[in-house]
Order: sequence, then C-alpha cells, then structure tokens
Amino acid sequence: MGACWDGAREKECWGDWWPFAISFVRNPSVNNGETLDFYNIVLRLPYAIIWIWLQLLVLDLSNQRRVDSVVEDTLNKPWRPIPSGRLTEHHARQLLLASIPVTYILSQYTLGGTFETVALFVLNWIYNDLDASGNCILRNVLNALGITCIGAGARAVIAGGSSCTLDPDGQAWLVVCAGVVLTTIQAQDLYDQEGDSKRGRKTMPLVLGDGAARWLTAGPVLMWSVTIPAYWSAGSLVGWVVSLFPGAVVGARLLIFRDVKSDRKTFKLWALWLIGLYAMPAIKATFG
Repeated sequence: MGACWDGAREKECWGDWWPFAISFVRNPSVNNGETLDFYNIVLRLPYAIIWIWLQLLVLDLSNQRRVDSVVEDTLNKPWRPIPSGRLTEHHARQLLLASIPVTYILSQYTLGGTFETVALFVLNWIYNDLDASGNCILRNVLNALGITCIGAGARAVIAGGSSCTLDPDGQAWLVVCAGVVLTTIQAQDLYDQEGDSKRGRKTMPLVLGDGAARWLTAGPVLMWSVTIPAYWSAGSLVGWVVSLFPGAVVGARLLIFRDVKSDRKTFKLWALWLIGLYAMPAIKATFG
C-alpha cells in the first residue's frame, strides 16, 4: 500500500483541489446562496482529502499499469511504484479492480461526491483505455474535465450535500475553471517530451514544436491572470496580486527556462498559480 500511496500523492495538483473546494463553499454567490462556516469546513475537510486520494489512486493505478506507461515512467519517473519494482503490473490491475468499487461505495454511502466519482471513472476510461491521452486536443479536454471534476467533487464532500445542486453562477465558475486548465495544462507536457515521444503520444510540444507550445501556454496564463480577477470584479489588491504575480512568474519561466529540470519546477509553480485563481471566490467574499 506504500507504493499506492506514493503514486497517489505525487500529483502536482494535490494541493489545488481542497483550496478550490473551501473557496467555493465560502462564497454564497457560487454555492447556492450558502456560506459554510470554518468549523464545519474543518470537520468535513478530512472526508474531502480521503475522497481526493481515492480518486487519484484509481487514476494512477489505471494509468501506470499499462505497458506503454511503464516504458515512459522508466525514462521520466523511475521512482514510481512499478518501474522501481515495488509493485507489479498484475498487482496494480488487481488493486485497480478492488479500488473502483470501494471508491464508489464510500462516495455513495459515506463521503459524498458520487456523481463526480462516476464521471471520473468514465473520463479515466476514455483517457487511458481508449488512449485519448495520445491526442493533444483530447488530452487537454479530458484533463480540464477531470481536474475540474475532482474540485467539484471535493466541494460536494465538504458541503455535505448533493453534488447536483449548484446554481447557474456556480456552474459558470466551474466552466471558467475548466477553461483555465484546458488552455494551460500543456505545461505538464514540456518536461515529459522524451517519454511522450517514446510512447507515441502527440502532445502539443511534439506536434507544434517546443517553442510554439511555450508561447501557446504563456499567453493563456497571462490572459487568465487578468481575466479571473476581472471576472470576480476584485476590488482589493489581494485578488489581483495572487493572480498576476504567480501568473507573470509562470509565463516568464515558460519562455526563458527551457530545460527539463526548470520545466518541472515551472509546472509546480503553475499548480501554485492555479490555487490563487481557485481562491478567488473566497478572496472576493473576504476582501471584496
């Protein structure tokens, strides 16, 4: 199980989803007119963390058990459970078959976020088993839907109610968040080009070229850094600073630093930038 934990915890976006959920439930304009107090958020947060970890466990087992994934990970991520010899492909498949019903049952009867759990199962199947991850457009679309779906599910778990009760403003914010990921998630493909090429994937850097992919990522990062505070009509400097400063850093790094080590760090900073955007509902509710 230690190997499974390592796989599920390595996602750079791990720290993005629970701030997304907390920010969501702190702003009544996107949470059905309700504001959840901090006491209840603290009580429900462990449930959300468990729910997120279960989703990542299923996603990682599904992705990393594949032969082509093992080949890629041997090059790019040799510390992962299967390339490092801590878990076999057969055992990964058995764990996957066990983790899917366990995740569904816990979501349905204990944690919440059942709709998002089922949606993630479907997206996972399309991404991995139908090999949609090999197409740069479908790859971005599915990543945008999946990452946003995990955030929405974590919100549902913290809220402790039905995941299908978002009002139009809440739904619109989910669409905006998905748009951010859709247009910038290719930042993760910049440092993975060797492994993706070996695997036969057609990611944006491999299809359009490294330079073009960097400009097509830096541009949307800067655009969203301005658009999101404006979308929320941020009246305080806080909302603009947490968006513009990280966005400028990420945009500059994408264009200036072009080695694998730097690209890995840039993607981690991208995830940090995303937290600032996700926090905008709470920032608006707190600072105006």
